[in-house]
Amino acid sequence: MKPGGIVVVTSANAATARMLIPRLRERGWHVIGLLRHPADVGADETIADWTHAAAAKEAFGRADVILHLSGDANARNRAAYRAANYLTTKLVAENVAREKQQRIIYLSYANASVTERNHYLHYKGAAEKLLLSTGKEVVIFRCPVILDAPGAVSRIDELFIAKKGRAVPVIGDGRQKMRPVYRGDVVEAILAAMQRGRMGIYALSGPEEITVNELVRLANRDPRVRMRHIPGWLAFLLSRVVPGLSATFVDLLLRHSNSVYDPGAYREFGVKATPVSRLYEQLG
Repeated sequence: MKPGGIVVVTSANAATARMLIPRLRERGWHVIGLLRHPADVGADETIADWTHAAAAKEAFGRADVILHLSGDANARNRAAYRAANYLTTKLVAENVAREKQQRIIYLSYANASVTERNHYLHYKGAAEKLLLSTGKEVVIFRCPVILDAPGAVSRIDELFIAKKGRAVPVIGDGRQKMRPVYRGDVVEAILAAMQRGRMGIYALSGPEEITVNELVRLANRDPRVRMRHIPGWLAFLLSRVVPGLSATFVDLLLRHSNSVYDPGAYREFGVKATPVSRLYEQLG
C-alpha cells in the first residue's frame, strides 16, 4: 500500500497508536482514529463510541489499511474479554470492503490460540481466525509484554516500577521468563508491514530472555530494589476482591509470560530488535 491512502486505527488513544499516528500523518496517510470516548489524538478524523457508530463501519470499508490495536489483557470477566478482544475484531471483519484491496495489521499476543483456556489468549486466537477468514491481506504480530522507554512509561511499565519507595509487588516468585518487546520496535514493524512483507502470523518478541525479577531491577535501574512476591494461590484469591486484577491476568503473568524470539520476523519487515537491557541503558 502506498502512503497517501486512508488508514483506520482502532484504540487510537492507546500507547502504540499515539506513537503511530504522527508518523502516519508525516508519511501522508489520512488517519481515522477510532475511540471509546472523545479525545484529541492528532488524527485527521476521529470517531467516538466506535463499536456502536455507523461511521466506524463505513470507515472500515473506505480504508486502504486497518491497524487493529484493540484488546484488553486485564478485563473484568469472560464477557468483557470477549467484547474487547473478539467482538471488536468481528466488527472489523464484517465491515471490510468486499471488492477492494485492503491490508489489516493486528496486534495479538504471544501464544494466542482458541485451544487456550486463558480467556485473553483464547479470544485473541479467535480474533486471529476471524481476520484470516476475510480474504484480505492480514499481518498478525503476536507480541508479549510491550515496554516503553524510561520517562515515557505505559500502564504495563508501571507494574514493574516502585512507587514512593514501596516494594514492587510481583506475582509469583519472579523467576518466570519473558521476552518483552520495545514499543518502538512494534511501531516500526507496523509501519513497515503497511507497505511490505508477506501475509501471516509473526512472533514479535524481544531478543533478550530475562526473568520478571531481572526486569524489575532494570526498570527501576536499581539492582537492590525491594520486591514483594505474591504466591500464585494468593494472587488468584486476591483477584476475586481486588478491582483491576483479574484471574486471567494473574494466569498470564504466572504461566504465559514467555514467548519465542524469531529473528526472521524482524528481517521480514526490516526492523532491528532492541534488547531490553540496552533500552534501559541507552534511554534511562
